[in-house]
Amino acid sequence: MRTSTPERFAALLLVAGSVAALTGCSTGAAAGGDATAGGAGTPNALSGIRTTITKDSDIAAKVPTEYRDGLTVGTDATMAPKEFLDADGKTFKGLDIDLTYAIGNVLGVKMTFVNAGFDTLLPGVQNGRYDFVASSAAPTLEREKVVDFVSVDRSGESLLVRKADESSLQDITSLCGKKAGAIKGSLQVEDLADQSAKCTDDGKQPIDTSLFPDASAVNLALNSSRVDAAFFDTPTSAYQAARSSGKLVVVGPIYRAGLEGVFMKKGSGLAEPVAAAVNELIEDGTYQQLLDKWGLEKSAIDEAFVNPATNGKAE
Repeated sequence: MRTSTPERFAALLLVAGSVAALTGCSTGAAAGGDATAGGAGTPNALSGIRTTITKDSDIAAKVPTEYRDGLTVGTDATMAPKEFLDADGKTFKGLDIDLTYAIGNVLGVKMTFVNAGFDTLLPGVQNGRYDFVASSAAPTLEREKVVDFVSVDRSGESLLVRKADESSLQDITSLCGKKAGAIKGSLQVEDLADQSAKCTDDGKQPIDTSLFPDASAVNLALNSSRVDAAFFDTPTSAYQAARSSGKLVVVGPIYRAGLEGVFMKKGSGLAEPVAAAVNELIEDGTYQQLLDKWGLEKSAIDEAFVNPATNGKAE
């Protein structure tokens, strides 16, 4: 586990502040208009940005034939502001949702989301249940051995605690002998295990880590005092703190500051056209509009890469 550099730490703090300012917005409409980003015939509806996203025939031609009728997309829709369900309980919202729809429009492919526990997403891609996953996942060497990643933005991890415990739980090293909550299958589980081992090596009590199916369950456990801290991606921690009426706060540094991405079955042939689609969205300005819409403008990358950890493009 690593903490961020001072420069990246400052940038992600700005992300957290932007997320906090956004929490009162349910539609995510961008300033200056809420035009639909697609004309007649676009497979995925988008709102809140100015750009009309059309199919790029050259990139679309690279999509394997078996995927051209549409992709089933897995996501853990409990991690606002990147992926969550709207008040109706069925409409998918967030940066990763919009970006996936935009990718689909460049490829000329319908994207259909399915809500699932985070720990089921990677095996779900391997066994063919999902064609594509967009769910705040970091590309790592281990993950890239079994699925193909495409980098789409930057993020990190942050600790969320109750305001009353802010002075005693200042970072992950304060959790020795405490109870922590994390989402099953997340990198935060690994980081808590590593820190727990350090606690015992130092003669302290281990961290009592409870694993939950999604962010909502972790947040509920924190608010009901069943755990002392929750460990989420930085945007999710900031979002939960901002919506807590001052009851929750983000503490400590940002850990694992680096890339996040979407992923698909290893060797499926989807990674190259998806990366090309993301890069087109970056070049034409749509990508930045989507980040601005969700208050995550400081999470931008300059270029998308296939399997960045394996290919030396991880940050």
